[in-house]
Amino acid sequence: MRTVNLVLISSFLAACSMTNQTEKTTHEGLDKLGKEAFRPAFHFTPKKHWMNDPNGMVYYQGEYHLFYQHNPDSSVWGPMHWGHAISKDMVDWQHQEIKLFPDELGTIFSGSAVVDWKNSSGFGSKENPPLVAIFTYHDDKKAAQGAIDFQTQGIAYSIDKGRTWKKYANNPVLKNPGIRDFRDPKVNWHEDTQQWIMVLAQDDHIGFYSSKDLKTWQFESNFGADWGSHAGVWECPDLIRVRIEGTDEYKYVLLVSINPGAPNGGSGTQYFVGDFDGEKFVLDSDYQKMLTATPAVFPHGLDFSDFKSGLKNWQVSGEAFHIVNAQPSNTIASSFKGSDKAIGTLTSKSFAIDHDFINFKIAGGKHHNSTAIQLLVNDEIVKTASGNNTGTMTERSWNVSHLKGQQAYIKVVDNERGDWGHIKIADIVFSDKAANEKYEPSIWLDYGTDNYAGVTFSDVQDGRHLFMGWMSNWQYANQVPTEAWRSAMTIPRELKLLQTPTGVRLASQPIKELNSLLSKTQQKATLTGAKSYQLDEFFTVEPGQFKVSFSLLNTEQVIDILLSSETGEYTKLQLNPAQGQLVLDRRQSGLKDFEDGFASLQTAPLQTGLKSYDVDIWVDKASIEVFVNKGVSSMTSIVFPTSPYDKIQVSAQQSISLSDIRLNNIAIEK
Repeated sequence: MRTVNLVLISSFLAACSMTNQTEKTTHEGLDKLGKEAFRPAFHFTPKKHWMNDPNGMVYYQGEYHLFYQHNPDSSVWGPMHWGHAISKDMVDWQHQEIKLFPDELGTIFSGSAVVDWKNSSGFGSKENPPLVAIFTYHDDKKAAQGAIDFQTQGIAYSIDKGRTWKKYANNPVLKNPGIRDFRDPKVNWHEDTQQWIMVLAQDDHIGFYSSKDLKTWQFESNFGADWGSHAGVWECPDLIRVRIEGTDEYKYVLLVSINPGAPNGGSGTQYFVGDFDGEKFVLDSDYQKMLTATPAVFPHGLDFSDFKSGLKNWQVSGEAFHIVNAQPSNTIASSFKGSDKAIGTLTSKSFAIDHDFINFKIAGGKHHNSTAIQLLVNDEIVKTASGNNTGTMTERSWNVSHLKGQQAYIKVVDNERGDWGHIKIADIVFSDKAANEKYEPSIWLDYGTDNYAGVTFSDVQDGRHLFMGWMSNWQYANQVPTEAWRSAMTIPRELKLLQTPTGVRLASQPIKELNSLLSKTQQKATLTGAKSYQLDEFFTVEPGQFKVSFSLLNTEQVIDILLSSETGEYTKLQLNPAQGQLVLDRRQSGLKDFEDGFASLQTAPLQTGLKSYDVDIWVDKASIEVFVNKGVSSMTSIVFPTSPYDKIQVSAQQSISLSDIRLNNIAIEK
């Protein structure tokens, strides 16, 4: 048995407030369970306080270095530092002291680290090459003053195997050209052109930069304005060169995290497959076909807002609302005045509803009825919409056909002073046709809600692409029911490009080193003929610390996999091969009322027409990670059962056949 130092869940910018009832329920639950109830057995967690994105992941002289976004003074997001841990196997992590602290240039946001083998930076020597970290400075003071160039890129270096770090005297090495979101540099050596390449998130696309010495950077190109989802802010990119399994062909894979806009809500990671020549990333033709967007539809109608004439037809309260971008085709009523502190309302005159739809364009904060546009009938809110924590204007529509003939009025509200505490509205139009926002197809690395901001380790020597993500979601990370600490990382995974019936896909597979955690395998060759199998009756299951795997044979029916506890709480997985869908249902998973959207039903694509489906499930105290068909389909989800899951049922409407059923407990004392 081995003991591993580890910790769990997190979130983003400002801590969202909970209702009194939610606080009461969560605190009562924690009082009963104890503050360490949800501490993972085999996932990395900080000793205490807040953690989010993995940073600076690099391998050097037999050691894996994991840095991470860390607030050392609180269990919610705050001034960012780089925490640090070291491992020889990515499983047993040893906590280190904080390595990068805020300074006069700002707090320390996400970034990467590399081994400068040729000492191109001059920080070390060829005999003792330096480790160089590349990170984003975030200047809170400039941001509060209304500037948009408050994020720049800096570097630091270590010549003692990452134990101590010194910041470069001439930081920043890459200044901000006037872009609000300009962050998260991931740097790798590009062998063909003998230079360093940085991929950087900037607005809703990726910038590529090159350097010979890690200190002077030159812009090369942009990618992404026309591809992928832009429903949120682009973050934490990574560019890796991956061999397609079973071939001698290599492709570049570009990972891009986005918040919000993930397929099941909140934050997630999409990816692109193509080629990179040291200057430009070109998306493969197959991916171009799959990712071609469908334009937005905004029908003509009666312009009710009349923002081109200002706000004279609206009743204005507070100091927030004003007109911006006063071009004929893009006139916006905005409550953002250099910061999110200003509040106020816009109230329209009363009108009779005589069209089927009210269409409008909206951006800004996702605060229900706090940064919102509302339709009121008899002074009651009958329709409401908020932004999605993004500055991109999107088309929305209310179907009001059932309200025809009634008197109504519209109210635009900003009662929120925290992060994303503003709203922007344009083109309120009455029409008999509905508006539809732009449809932007995307392909996601993980369709669960809790795998975000992940990147790969640099300088791995065995050719593998080793990945870890932050196991949480900005939608609720500040609110999850842990107090002494918040957040965990996913289990480490190897990323592979696999040929599938639908094309080349990036698969996630748990790393082989995790096998060192597994107890002796309990196994059954086959189970066949029944409609339901209670696997915990065949095997001894360690509550909240196990891995279960099996193959489903020749099935076209829906298969349910129920993970449950003695309290009756459960998470249900459902495979529907006929419809090509994998579902994770955590609506009855345990504690859930700390955030309205947590109790969710999550879906993922599943390959169809296969002779068998391989299922691999890793269960920890407060998480479930699912890998189907060699990780082509994967889902990661955090859960908070008041008693750890220890029951496993596989069932269907008709008889089912399982083969190669294996149960391994996780051999860690916690």
